[in-house]
Amino acid sequence: MIVKCEKCQTAYNLKDDFIRPGGSNLRCSTCRHVFKIYPPGNSEKTDKKKQMVAITDDTVEMIDLSEEVFLSGGAGEPYIELGTIGEGGMGEVLLAKDSRLLRKVALKILKEEAASPAALSFFLREAQITAQLDHPNIVPLYTVKQPDKHHRNVSFVMKLIRGKTLADIIVKARNSYEKKSEPEIGSDLMLRSRLEYFLKACDGIVYAHRKGVIHRDLKPSNIMVGDYGEVYVMDWGIAKIIRNPPEPITDTGTVVGTPGYMSPEQAKGLPEVGAESDLFSLGVILYELVTLKPARPGNMAKKLKWAEEGILNQAIHIVPEKKIAPELKAIIRKATSFSPQDRYPNVAALSEDVRCFLRGDEVSQLPDNFPRKLWRLMNKYRYATLIIILSVLLLSSAITIGSLHQQQANLKAAQIREKKLTHLLSDISTHTHYIDSHFMRLEGLLANLANQVMYLIQDAPPNNERFYWGADFEHPEKAPPDLEYSSLYNRNVSIDYPVAKLAPGVRSQDMLPVLQKLAPLRHNFRKMLLDSRNTFTPASKEEVRRLLTIHGLPICWAYIGLERGLMYSYPGKSYREDFDPRKRPWYKLGARKTAVYWEKPYIDKSGMGRVLACVTSLYNKDGQFYGVVGADVTLDNIIRENLTRPKAIGVVESFLLDNKGGIIVGSSQLGVKIEASADSKLELKPFPVKEVVQEVVRNASGLVESWKNGRSRLIIFQKIRSLGWYYVEEIDTATILESGE
Repeated sequence: MIVKCEKCQTAYNLKDDFIRPGGSNLRCSTCRHVFKIYPPGNSEKTDKKKQMVAITDDTVEMIDLSEEVFLSGGAGEPYIELGTIGEGGMGEVLLAKDSRLLRKVALKILKEEAASPAALSFFLREAQITAQLDHPNIVPLYTVKQPDKHHRNVSFVMKLIRGKTLADIIVKARNSYEKKSEPEIGSDLMLRSRLEYFLKACDGIVYAHRKGVIHRDLKPSNIMVGDYGEVYVMDWGIAKIIRNPPEPITDTGTVVGTPGYMSPEQAKGLPEVGAESDLFSLGVILYELVTLKPARPGNMAKKLKWAEEGILNQAIHIVPEKKIAPELKAIIRKATSFSPQDRYPNVAALSEDVRCFLRGDEVSQLPDNFPRKLWRLMNKYRYATLIIILSVLLLSSAITIGSLHQQQANLKAAQIREKKLTHLLSDISTHTHYIDSHFMRLEGLLANLANQVMYLIQDAPPNNERFYWGADFEHPEKAPPDLEYSSLYNRNVSIDYPVAKLAPGVRSQDMLPVLQKLAPLRHNFRKMLLDSRNTFTPASKEEVRRLLTIHGLPICWAYIGLERGLMYSYPGKSYREDFDPRKRPWYKLGARKTAVYWEKPYIDKSGMGRVLACVTSLYNKDGQFYGVVGADVTLDNIIRENLTRPKAIGVVESFLLDNKGGIIVGSSQLGVKIEASADSKLELKPFPVKEVVQEVVRNASGLVESWKNGRSRLIIFQKIRSLGWYYVEEIDTATILESGE
């Protein structure tokens, strides 16, 4: 149960059996105040409050809220049970159908015979923490529901994952190898696929750790792989919040988790168990994915003893003649070090080493010597290898004529060149991954806005929010109270209210009901623009105003266009009378589609210059097309956020290319005004190096050397997976080789 100090309100999580039947005195470790607490069964003394979880900008904290926050299904039976999927000691998982949204879900129910106050606390804790960890690799939780009329216990509804666990994949791969049928092993069972599943799970744990949550029960059976390769970390029942509230001293010595995978400090029940413990468990999971056998075999007592001593089996493949890469052994040793200080600094560093192994790069725990590094580079970049071989031949001729001193100097120069090229390629690959993540995050914001639009139209309760028509912005007495001139938009805008615009021929009285339902969307519009920042730092009210009207944000416009002829756009501004959203290019691109699409750049006639539109369709519960929701991102912002690397040396210019080699934007175009055609479209010029265009059309990444004004240029191009576009850097070869860094 959760109790609070009466004086300083510090919260504590106590075991039920710690409290005497007649009540116990507790001294607060923060303010030393003594107060009395009573067991949950004492209805006269027990505070009828439930433990809930609230999310802040970068952590999870515990607060107390009343029982009314639990969601019921409303009238009728919202979830129709279809059968049992699985069962554990405290709960069971049912397959159910959501009768309102017409989808199948997983319903996790606490068994009545296991519904003690402590079990209920852990059960709700899992739901509360999981609901706040909003990440593609953490199973989504939809709602918590009260006991239904069949007298089932409290339950929560999660996304139904169709697939198998990592434990199933390990067993299936092990059986295939033991039967000597390696050529028949499916691609999903190969080592590369197993490691890619592992990396996705690591991404979810990195996110949870940044939110201040550690899992404490990571194991292959708690990692689910969907039918389409999606990976979810599940079962957060014993997760721990490592910041707020403070754990009570009575928890010291309690051992929770699975002995086969827990770290030494977790097995000993030490109070300072932190994110390093999850990292250790991930190292054990990596061991099993690589060797296809348990890291700690034997009975429970043996596993617990090995866990306390930090012991793992020797890393040998289930088929002894199959060798394990020394890089993987080094990564496993580092992740499963006995002392937390000797492990990786965080899970992100562990996953980066695994990614380096998959890319064929050196890993931090097993640095390459020069011959191995040279061999690795030659295999990855054959064109550059040819240049190096020619250089070596020329160098050999010089050695024949020159002195031993000149030979040593040239060899050292070659080593420096290879090292710089290796670091350069690694830096550009990392930056490309950053760009990919940036665009995926913008797509996620748009998808969230689309979900909120359909919720307001179909399911939201009535509201009294104010809204404004486009004509209101032309009259000061009718305009929004905050309407004022914005230097960013070069016009009068409202950052508190969107604008509603009807297409020609559409009557306002026909659209009033749906517009009233959409009125609360003004808060979601504003939050979407602020969430597009590359920071989670809170901003004051004045800072928010300056960001929205002066400095600008990655997303400059957000809007929806309904098939019935209504446009709802933010920030609010006036529109011309003949404006019809259904005739706009962004509407035609997104209409009746099932994915998120990025339009080619065009000139924003509202004054924001060159923009990219990100759009997707709206559908109602019956699958009927309802309209298009979109957001505009300025190319100047894309240049500042994605095409600049402040510490990069020798970069002449950076580019974004489409999948046909057309230049979407270049870093030298920041602030440049470009004339557009009558329909606002921009013509994309092809990249001037034909070899690069040919490789892009072939869907390949790589490196090309070209010459410009008598100087060598290295053109490095990497694919951005989420967009199908390419990030390109043009680098002055001499500057890179002559730099001291």
